[in-house]
Amino acid sequence: MAELRNCKKCNRIFSYFVGQPICPQCKKEEETLFEEVSRYVRDHPGLPLAMVAKEMDVSYDKLLKYVREGRLQVKGQDGKVVYFCEHCGEEIPSGRLCKECEDVVSKDLASSKQALMDKIEKGTTSREKNSAGGFRFLKER
Repeated sequence: MAELRNCKKCNRIFSYFVGQPICPQCKKEEETLFEEVSRYVRDHPGLPLAMVAKEMDVSYDKLLKYVREGRLQVKGQDGKVVYFCEHCGEEIPSGRLCKECEDVVSKDLASSKQALMDKIEKGTTSREKNSAGGFRFLKER
């Protein structure tokens, strides 16, 4: 169900579902900006992010956000990738994790999910009812 929120950029009220808490108009402006930045990076390969930020009058943090989301790939003068995995430090073209670390995280999540599903099937979750079968009350201090 949608809820009414104020846009983080322009403060207009809009109907929020999921995703970024910005209104459709600001989202469209954001997409237009990304397309301009993407075109500029494609036309000027090897430019450092700091230079792209200065030339395009875009914040460096916004460019890093695009890279982390995997929407923008940044390469150095010699064609080498200049962004690094947040876990192991390996050079990657985009995103936050390299393929190997991504696989490890996925396997960990899958095993945690399976362990939780097993607990639920056995009825031994951490939110079990007390022995009396009713409500639990916090003890007074």
